[in-house]
Amino acid sequence: MLRYWYMPVGVIILSLLVMSWLVGCGGGGQEQANMQFETVELPPGADPSVPAELGGAGFTGEGWQTNADFPYMADPNAKKGGSFTMRVVEFPSTLRTEGKDANTTINSLISSMTYERLLSIHPTTLEYVPSLATHWKISEDKKTFWFRINPDARWSTGHRITAYDVIATWKLLTDEGILAPYTNILYKKYEEPVAESMYIVRVRTTELNWRHFIYFGVSMEIWPESVVGNLTGEDYIKKFQFQMIPGSGPYTLNNKDIAKGTSITLRRRDNYWGENLRKNVGSDNFDRIKFTVVQDERLALEKFKKGELDLYYIGRASWWVDEFGGNENGGGNIDDLNRGLIQKRKIYNDNPQGIMGYSFNMRKSPFDDIRVRKAFYYLFNRDKLIDKLFLNEYQYLNSYFPGRIYENSNNPVYKYDQEKAVKLLAEAGWKERNDEGWLVKDGVPLELTLAFASPSGERIYTVYQEDLAQVGIKLNLKQATSATMFKMVNERNFQIHFQSWTGLMFPNPESSFHSNTADPDNTTNITGVKNDRIDEICAEYNVTFDQRKRAEQIREIDGILAEMVPYALGWYAPFQRIAYWNKFGQPEYYLTRIGDFLDIPQLWWYDEEKAQRLEEAKKDRSIQLPVGGTMVTYWQDYSEQMAGR
Repeated sequence: MLRYWYMPVGVIILSLLVMSWLVGCGGGGQEQANMQFETVELPPGADPSVPAELGGAGFTGEGWQTNADFPYMADPNAKKGGSFTMRVVEFPSTLRTEGKDANTTINSLISSMTYERLLSIHPTTLEYVPSLATHWKISEDKKTFWFRINPDARWSTGHRITAYDVIATWKLLTDEGILAPYTNILYKKYEEPVAESMYIVRVRTTELNWRHFIYFGVSMEIWPESVVGNLTGEDYIKKFQFQMIPGSGPYTLNNKDIAKGTSITLRRRDNYWGENLRKNVGSDNFDRIKFTVVQDERLALEKFKKGELDLYYIGRASWWVDEFGGNENGGGNIDDLNRGLIQKRKIYNDNPQGIMGYSFNMRKSPFDDIRVRKAFYYLFNRDKLIDKLFLNEYQYLNSYFPGRIYENSNNPVYKYDQEKAVKLLAEAGWKERNDEGWLVKDGVPLELTLAFASPSGERIYTVYQEDLAQVGIKLNLKQATSATMFKMVNERNFQIHFQSWTGLMFPNPESSFHSNTADPDNTTNITGVKNDRIDEICAEYNVTFDQRKRAEQIREIDGILAEMVPYALGWYAPFQRIAYWNKFGQPEYYLTRIGDFLDIPQLWWYDEEKAQRLEEAKKDRSIQLPVGGTMVTYWQDYSEQMAGR
């Protein structure tokens, strides 16, 4: 199942700047016994004791919603078989997919392949499509939801999936013992779900909010009641630290395939109940998907060149140009690339873009003064960085909701302007210099410390340090551990910080910019944004069910934030740069419209004919394989066509 559900922004906690491309949270944890779960063999179809009107055989769906005729979400010509190996930076500290320490990319990937939700969101049309549920219904007041479970749905153990599994999952997610406060808060906004039958579950939310249907129906992975029904949150944390709960998805993770600290291998199930569902046609093709730990980025590249990794995500612009030849077809200094054994692609799509840049703690001096914030923005020489360090690979970031319908096109564009910066600093009282040449105000020098975790980021920060020094601002650079940085930002013990955020399919401004998130620690409102109009719009946004109106509301918030300057925004890349060994088949679009390179394990497939030619070419250097085109603009073209309708 392709990983298209909606992840609430609060579940994605602070993501400190990571220049690497797939991050866990560090190995560890205690060894556990391998649990055994009872398996059964049941025929497909509904339990004969359940009548049609309660979701059993013969259910007509009258008065319900469903979606049976949507575009395929993958290539229906894909073939099953083969294996795929990709890199992770660190081994996860748990294999749980919820609760303490489970909020990592690798845990999210495992979840998407082993567990399922009631519904999915189509990556092209953004419409609901059936998953565990075939039908759904929403009350007139939009606060009560019904879901009808597919009677064919089965756990990997062979047992039926029922409404009672949904209820047990919800109960565990609301248990404070899972040590995930935001998850608890989120799911406590629903009354306890009710099983109207084995196949129909009803739930009512305690407040009106258009996202609540998505959170329950699309975000919540479902677990078997037979396993979690009697668990407390504390039990769950302890028992399933490195033991998987049986799932219903296309892959399974067995204890024998967990090499602690080294790798994790998922295996495709041969008894997956949903293989022929329309949403799954052409996806989940590899028999084995291996995530192998390689911490060093250069070492990962060398392992890729040796064929130990099937895919390499090219995060650095300089490596894209120098090693891989940039946007030209072929090129670079990798012989196997020029011979077609290795392929490279630069894939443009509508993947939700996050933001990144220098965040200013507006709760403290000097950034409680907007003139200082603007001055620091004017001293952020993005042109120099994009030209010299990033080889013109990136675009200016001028929005807090960039690259899509939510971006306010009227936002001001801050270009490097030392003269404007000096004037603003003087207006804010920073105009005198001490004997060392640093700006002072009331005898106190304008001196700040920028802590950073990734050594590769220092080259970016050094440029800023030098530009600030030219006008008399002293910026100290201090390397720290990721854990230290995480704590520092969560507790607001910083003045300036370089922050990167992931993007969301549907913006959630309340969690990052509402005034009630400004003062408490451990929120994503790290700069301390407080604005009455933003608060008003957030309240309106939560109960606005018209998508076009919501887009207008977000654009207004975007404009207010641009005027407040809580960040000196940096740059973004509306594309994914990848290299891979030429033994795979792909859809013509390579990635989904809203996806990223993490789509690949579930979207591509092993091509036996290509793999055979590749092996022959490895042995015979006279063999030249086709060098494909680098630039993939399928989704750009699609968006232009849709806009022209």
